[in-house]
Amino acid sequence: MASAKAAAIFIEEYGVLLELSGANSFRVRAYTNAVRILEMLETPLDALIAAGTLGEVKGIGKSVGELVLEFADTGTATAYEELRASVPDGLLDMLRVPGLGPRKIIAIREALGIEDLDALALACGDGKLAELKGFGKKTQQNILKGIEYIRAHQGRFRADVARESTQTLFDTLQALPQTQCIEVAGSLRRAKETVKDVDFVVSANEPQVISDAFVAHPAVAEITAQGETKSSVRLNNGIQVDLRVVTYDEFPYILHHFTGSKEHNVALRARAQRQGLKINEYGLYRGEERIECVDETAFFAAMGLAYIPPELREGLGEIEAAAENALPELLTAADIRGMLHVHSTYSDGADSIEAMALAVRERGYDYLGMADHSQAAAYAGGLNVDAVKRQWDEIDRLNEKLAPFRIFKGIESDILGDGSLDYTDDILEQFEYIVVSVHSQFNLDRAKMTARIIRAIEHPCATIVGHLTGRLLLDREGYDVDVDQIIEAAARCGVAIEINAHPARLDIDWRHVKKARDHGVQITVNTDAHSTGGLDNLPYGIGIARKGWLRAKDVPNALDCETIATWFQS
Repeated sequence: MASAKAAAIFIEEYGVLLELSGANSFRVRAYTNAVRILEMLETPLDALIAAGTLGEVKGIGKSVGELVLEFADTGTATAYEELRASVPDGLLDMLRVPGLGPRKIIAIREALGIEDLDALALACGDGKLAELKGFGKKTQQNILKGIEYIRAHQGRFRADVARESTQTLFDTLQALPQTQCIEVAGSLRRAKETVKDVDFVVSANEPQVISDAFVAHPAVAEITAQGETKSSVRLNNGIQVDLRVVTYDEFPYILHHFTGSKEHNVALRARAQRQGLKINEYGLYRGEERIECVDETAFFAAMGLAYIPPELREGLGEIEAAAENALPELLTAADIRGMLHVHSTYSDGADSIEAMALAVRERGYDYLGMADHSQAAAYAGGLNVDAVKRQWDEIDRLNEKLAPFRIFKGIESDILGDGSLDYTDDILEQFEYIVVSVHSQFNLDRAKMTARIIRAIEHPCATIVGHLTGRLLLDREGYDVDVDQIIEAAARCGVAIEINAHPARLDIDWRHVKKARDHGVQITVNTDAHSTGGLDNLPYGIGIARKGWLRAKDVPNALDCETIATWFQS
């Protein structure tokens, strides 16, 4: 059974295909609206389907409902497949170029006959795109830069897309009576932000049954290899999924092997060799005798190592730390006590403050940090001073109503071009916390962008730096900034840096997280949720936190409500 999020992604893709096919705007809008409704469902999708009440949800029309039902049952839909076949693959590639939406792509196609990135790049190089109405030389340059970025990351998928796209296939295999153990391995298990493919590792007493079910799944578009123990398929959206089926006794070894990373595995083999041992994907051996390990914990213990969590297996000192029993007790989702940096209908959020607060409380958290956009972000409905005061009044009323649950009065203040913060100081001082973020002028050179952010950090009211580099994974590079200098400034000023848990961002990059932690910088894990459904992106942020070796004590929103209130004041 598909999750509401997976169904929303599917319907969103269908709506995009519709628009690219030239469907009228009213029809497209019905699917766009349905995406938001699916993301905001209060009742689980599978419960609505089981009860036969999906069609009663306002905004889910007959055609959308039928698509969702077919997708939930099969992982795809006939109408989707027919539409997908009618839209050139190249148009979908063009959608990934920043600034190119379906309407502009249709205009380019109609004017120049362009249907793929190669032809688009050629048109940019020849200056033809700049001649089209609504484009120009600067737009042409930005599109060409975007194409270069896409080509550098060709064949990769965001972690959330990979996980949601493969979930129904995973669930099908897990439900088979022949399946004994099943895990997702590879870079997805290591919580990498993007992946090239997805690995399933299964132990089963009838491998052929597993393999047959794998390749026959409705979500499979192409079988690229099939055998009793090794199979590979490509799903409808292009993601490759590899399956390995082994015996129960072999499962811990092959799970470790296919979790990787390559650097981790090479370093571990070298350690084993120094101990007179040998590792391959089927076992840990002393001579010809396999050392029996019931799980990965026993596997590591056999080499004198503490268990190394998958997120840390990057060949960056985790083996040496495990040998000295010096690995940190990593942050878990259960450690988080509150959600910071969320948006409401006061700016560009989809839900009211009360709806967001109730959704946070229902998920078991103790507090919510409201941080709508500031007035400079007019494109996102940024709050002028009057709106800020109305919001404060509403938060006061809700805090009385929802106590002991608490809503903190925050703002996501734009870092202006010169590094100053949006609003005057007398207004800034009245917020309980402030997220400072760059939302404009991304093209400053490295020195100017770094100085700009450092000046914002040095403001006495700054609390947290939001999405530090502004990157959008697989779509837009982050702006050029000296992250090391930012970390040093944050440490000096006592300002936290966020891990933005939105799977399109996952910013700050995990490679910088440990450095920030070691400098004494606190790291918040923020969903940046613009709807109640966005709150469920937290696990992606937790994965990045764990990759950065973070402990609960490094994360302010792992503090209880009273303690974080004190932290805000400090």
